[in-house]
Amino acid sequence: MPDARSNLAPSAPEARSGRETIVALCVLASLALIAAGMAMVQSRFNPAVLNFLQGTADRAKGTAALPATVGPILPLPEGISPLTPAERFDRETLSDKIDGKAELYLSAGFVRLDCQRLTLAGQPDLWIEVFIYDMGSFENAYAVFSAQRRADATMLDFAEFAYRAENALFFVHGPSYLEMIASGTDDRLRASMEALARALILSRPVAQATIAERDLFPKTGLVATSISLIPADAFGVVDLDRVFTATYSIAGTEMTAFLSRRTDPQEAARRAEGYVDFLKTYGGEVQATGDLVPGGAVVLIMDMYEVVFAEGPFLAGVHEAPDRDKAVRLAKELTANLKEVPGAR
Repeated sequence: MPDARSNLAPSAPEARSGRETIVALCVLASLALIAAGMAMVQSRFNPAVLNFLQGTADRAKGTAALPATVGPILPLPEGISPLTPAERFDRETLSDKIDGKAELYLSAGFVRLDCQRLTLAGQPDLWIEVFIYDMGSFENAYAVFSAQRRADATMLDFAEFAYRAENALFFVHGPSYLEMIASGTDDRLRASMEALARALILSRPVAQATIAERDLFPKTGLVATSISLIPADAFGVVDLDRVFTATYSIAGTEMTAFLSRRTDPQEAARRAEGYVDFLKTYGGEVQATGDLVPGGAVVLIMDMYEVVFAEGPFLAGVHEAPDRDKAVRLAKELTANLKEVPGAR
């Protein structure tokens, strides 16, 4: 006989179990809908997020979302054509292109770098990469030119400050400092670099500029190509900027003369005193004040002599001289030159 319970309603435990199953299924379905919604939202990036990500990618490439330069960055003589697109770097991204050397340019007033690789027609293995640094002023451009000058330089005549070294060419044109680096030393590459330089100079006329400080150094013993401009933190002194230096070779002794025009005689005197204090901080011994060089001091530090003085608005002296008498003699010649500067007193 059939069991009578088969026709009866489910027991209380069985009904409760069924309801729990239905609720669980509903919860799972809701969770699935929520997950699908989240996935849909995540697939639709906020434009600001996309812009940020794009900017990050651009910075990684060195462009920092700057406007792309259209066409070649300088006039191209016949037989030379672009090999790569032009690139542009600003103060924030310069290190992406020249990592390890950017600080020199930045301290000298760097504004912008445009660069591009060019090739000789039909010869992709013969290429020249051109770097045009906008330094903001002629003096700033000279600062990096002089700091980067190579020992094996061969002077060129198409600009006042221009030279060739191995596979490269360097020159100053107005506020621009230019470097051209070739893939080799082939004569065709050297001729092409000079042609590019002359084409750029003709296309960008600039006012004639000079650096008067270069003529203030005594001529006897001067290594003419050594005159340089230190844009910042000269000789390790924080905030000692715009210091011109020149190397001298006198009777077999090498030393460096320096000068820096300050705003007025008072500042020059303060700078001179501050430099002497700096030397004393690092063990310098003041051997004479005023008797050897009027208004100056002679300091012995690490077996080298420093002569420091102020003349009118100029901070000046001799740096790292192994011979005291020769250093003092050079300092006196420099003093005499500075006394003759019109309006300096």
